[in-house]
Amino acid sequence: MSCKRSFDTARKAGIPEWRRGLCAAALLALFTLVPGAAFANLVEKVVVVVNGVPHTFSDLRKFTRDRLGKDVRLDELTAGRAPQEWLEEFITNELVQAEVRGTGIRVREEDIDGYIRALREQNRLSAAQFAGLLERQGKDMRQYRDEVRRQIERDELIRRNVRQRIHITMQDAKRYYDANPLLYRTDLRLRLRHLMLSVSEGASADREQAVRARTDTLRREILDGADFAALARTHSEGAGASEGGDIGWVKPGDLPDSLAEAAAALQKGEISPPVRTNLGYHLVRAEDREGGVRRSFESVSEQVRDELYTRTLRERFAKWLKTDLRKKHRVEVKLSEYDFEALEAERGTVGSLMATTAPPERPKGFWDYVNPLTYIYDEEPLPDPSGVSDRKRVKLFGIPLFTTEAGDDADVPLSEPIEGAPAAPAAPDANP
Repeated sequence: MSCKRSFDTARKAGIPEWRRGLCAAALLALFTLVPGAAFANLVEKVVVVVNGVPHTFSDLRKFTRDRLGKDVRLDELTAGRAPQEWLEEFITNELVQAEVRGTGIRVREEDIDGYIRALREQNRLSAAQFAGLLERQGKDMRQYRDEVRRQIERDELIRRNVRQRIHITMQDAKRYYDANPLLYRTDLRLRLRHLMLSVSEGASADREQAVRARTDTLRREILDGADFAALARTHSEGAGASEGGDIGWVKPGDLPDSLAEAAAALQKGEISPPVRTNLGYHLVRAEDREGGVRRSFESVSEQVRDELYTRTLRERFAKWLKTDLRKKHRVEVKLSEYDFEALEAERGTVGSLMATTAPPERPKGFWDYVNPLTYIYDEEPLPDPSGVSDRKRVKLFGIPLFTTEAGDDADVPLSEPIEGAPAAPAAPDANP
């Protein structure tokens, strides 16, 4: 029986008020003896208020654990020692969800079923095999379905707020191609001769210096006319020593990073400076070289345009998240060490049009579609005999999802002059 009912019953029965107060005293004693049980859900730190809705430390901690794989402590947060990015990710997620609700985006269960079915069929996986792969990634099907739902919702936000306002011309693609001379080359193959003197990473300074000096000496001998193959047979402790250091045709990407960079720079007959890896010091000479020639713009123009579109889409969505989306919603951070302000959109060169040494994005494999989630997005006009409607159907993996009315496209040709060269920061990754 509740205390309220006890009070009412006691009053009707004529029990004195002092005795009725015993119920309240007993309840107060219970709260005093077991404070955690009574107030655990009441005494909670509010960290941020989004559109008038408070979000607590427990909400933030669950988000960082489930979505970021990080664990945040309250003392770290209140002292300003937790990364600002964690709080920003949490707030941005809440704003995205608010925007999804406000714009009426709905993802049906059958849409998610169709997406997962298409993914399984494309990779020839049974339901059990697919579940096993998710389990090895630390996920279950419920979590994965939530990811699919969030990502489809997010992509529809991108379509409505960003995608329709991007128009990449062939002139933009040509400028990007010209600004990035290291990209769009044929596959490079090198026939290498190799000599290595081993030294562990934890070797003493004296040992390190001695091996480096010995490598320098061998290189000078080769440059002075000594036979590389003979020196490799005598001194090398690495691959191909018994064949005079000949390790055949290789792609630079198959070598350790530092060695790959040195080898790729070699022309036929050139020898590298000593290169340090975790195994020791290496010398490599290019016996022959094939490929590595830049493709003509005409042969890669569509590829360049697609890659530039993707980079620009990511960059502009990241800016939209930090500018327009933040301005549209009210956010109050209740932690004095942190802030979350809307930024002003910057004018000037679009980062994805600037020169970059990053290679073109590789073709997507299975895990690109599973974790992190990305997918094939497409739109097709719906037939209209009158020729008036701009309605389109949005598809993922060919599965119809949304029917949309095309908005007023604003062509943004990205024609600002390129500033700086040849290396620029990579376009921000908004994980659209």
